[in-house]
Amino acid sequence: MDNVNFSLTQESEKEVNVVYGVYNSFEQPFFTRMRDFFIDRMGVSIQEKSYFFHLLAVMLDAGIPIMKSLKILSKKTANPRFARIVNTLAYDVERGKQLSQSMAKFTDVFKDSEIGVIKSGEAIGNLSLLLFKLAEQTERAHALFTKIRSAMIYPATVFIALLASAIIVTFVVIPKMKLFLKDTGAELPFLTDLVLMAGSFLVEFGFLLLIGFAIMATVFSMYIATDEGRKKLDTFFLSVPWIKDIVRKLNLTKFVQILSLLMEAGVPIHEAIRISSGAMNNVLYKDFLGFLKKQIEQGEKISENLAKAPFLFPEMVVSMISVGESSGHLGKISDKLARHYENEVENALNGFTAILEPIIIVIVGLAVGVFALALLGPVFSLSSVASV
Repeated sequence: MDNVNFSLTQESEKEVNVVYGVYNSFEQPFFTRMRDFFIDRMGVSIQEKSYFFHLLAVMLDAGIPIMKSLKILSKKTANPRFARIVNTLAYDVERGKQLSQSMAKFTDVFKDSEIGVIKSGEAIGNLSLLLFKLAEQTERAHALFTKIRSAMIYPATVFIALLASAIIVTFVVIPKMKLFLKDTGAELPFLTDLVLMAGSFLVEFGFLLLIGFAIMATVFSMYIATDEGRKKLDTFFLSVPWIKDIVRKLNLTKFVQILSLLMEAGVPIHEAIRISSGAMNNVLYKDFLGFLKKQIEQGEKISENLAKAPFLFPEMVVSMISVGESSGHLGKISDKLARHYENEVENALNGFTAILEPIIIVIVGLAVGVFALALLGPVFSLSSVASV
């Protein structure tokens, strides 16, 4: 947590007077309204939330009242928007609201699972313990997200560098060579001419290509925004070799992480499944968990229903959940599963990167070879002219 933008050494005193629902931005000067506009659209990172939960747990465990703890944290939060949110939480708690009720006003910041844990902690009177668990879980989720992002940085960086090099060679280097060779009377080699033709085509029709791409992207985004389109896209991701393994493990990790957290917090099983369903990004998992909630409400077991969808839930998950149901330790078993699948996701990402690296090397090698020949070809042509 050393690099987090949420530190007790960084103050945000300007934000402590802002309470959402009370503060009226329209009454402020123009530049203040503009500043408010951008602040109110800032994001709050998982790591910032994790640190907030941890510090709040420490303060409550030390016997500091929740209202005072929130007021202190609102002044020490570096993120301006989060400072305003925490100050709003303090304002609501001071006026008799539960913390979970106030958090529910900010659904873009606090997830249903996080609100559910806080609500359970308030009900059983052990909020600090559950906040520690919530901080740990959110930190683990952030660590997993960081690993996924790191795995994608390498190929993205290579392709951007390759594209930049291709643009420079096509539009700067080769055209200058063409002008020089034209004066000498040397003919351009086929490969060099081909690269120049491709560059000329992009210059002449690039605008139309961009418009066509924008139209296709818009149509595609509109289609996947529909239920049918999103379902087909999510099914596609669960069918593509190499990618499907990562997607399945990511969804399983999120499911068992949330389930373990909520079960340990004492949330009823049907409510835990409902919250888990709402947190899933993949429609297939979301729909199945919605079905699972109804089956549980009718008295059926989780494991028996998970076994009906082996495409989504492998046998090991079904077996472990069955053991958890039988032993009455579903929360602990789910936590073990979550830690297992966090490692599985990391291993799958390492495997995917290992496969991707040689493919990228081949692509880069071919591109370098083509551009090298396109550049050296005119030099050889010039040498031939000179020898004649």
